[in-house]
Amino acid sequence: MTLRPSFVLPGTVHPGTDRQRTLLEIAEHLDEVSGWHAVFVPDTILALRFYESTVLLAALAARTRRIRLGVACLSTLGLRQPLVVAQQWAALDDLSGGRMTLIACPGNRTGAKHERERAAFGLEYDEKVERMLDALDLLRVASTNDRFSYHSPYLDLEDVELTPGFRQRPLPIWMVANPSPLAADDGLRRVLDRVARYGDGWLTYQVTPDLLERRLAVLQELRAARGAGGPFPVAVQVNLCVAPTREEAFTDAAAAWDLQNTRGLSFAQLLSTSAIGTPEDCAAFLESLHAAGATDVLLHPLSADPATQARRASRDVLPLLPGAPLHAPGPTAGVGR
Repeated sequence: MTLRPSFVLPGTVHPGTDRQRTLLEIAEHLDEVSGWHAVFVPDTILALRFYESTVLLAALAARTRRIRLGVACLSTLGLRQPLVVAQQWAALDDLSGGRMTLIACPGNRTGAKHERERAAFGLEYDEKVERMLDALDLLRVASTNDRFSYHSPYLDLEDVELTPGFRQRPLPIWMVANPSPLAADDGLRRVLDRVARYGDGWLTYQVTPDLLERRLAVLQELRAARGAGGPFPVAVQVNLCVAPTREEAFTDAAAAWDLQNTRGLSFAQLLSTSAIGTPEDCAAFLESLHAAGATDVLLHPLSADPATQARRASRDVLPLLPGAPLHAPGPTAGVGR
């Protein structure tokens, strides 16, 4: 069985630089290498210094032809006007030729930046979650029908038609669930049941293969109870730093983690859930996730040089993954070293 690798673009804005050109060049490189399944972008409105996800996805749709595109994850869905989101994503799906995947999550409950972002929209966390779920219901209806009506506590729509409509019927929607390893059983089941109810796939973050396997067993039980069947992607977002030697990879990744770490995890703790090291080290960890049930891995470059990480992953890691083509892809000019 094939493991599908995708790449998460670092969407951080660096004023006065050509960072936007680098992001587009990375996406073009990934599009040219047949082993990549998708490229994803992050999302925020005010909490972090990211490019607005819809705008960045539109740019990627114009610069790519084959690779799927998506957001991982749309944490601001509960803050946005749902009908506008539906129109934007219908347009993205049409412009890209039906290549979009929306991954939804409620975002962080705690943290000063996230609390300020919610406050700017006048919402508490629980209401933001309810609005996210309502938006997901609307997106499902809107991407299944040419014309539709939709009524909820937040929306009252009658005989609406989106122009252009969605190419994909329906739009693939994955859900994020990443409860604490210390979560009680009832809390774990509640979060995973949301995935079973709303998701066409599941994305989780920074998990060991053992933890993934145990949580997947619970999710499969919950999906069966809801009568859900058919293909169901199981995706893990993984920090990636690949280099010719472990020492080089660890040095690069540790420096990047010092700048990015907002969760209080030490670098040593991070290593157990990351692909950091030589190409063989990285491939072995990803293969262990695949053996635990992952169908997809979303590789997030933990490095000062994401373009080089994209190139090294294409050339040195992808050929080692389950189901990879027999020959490694060649280098792409202008991307990394």
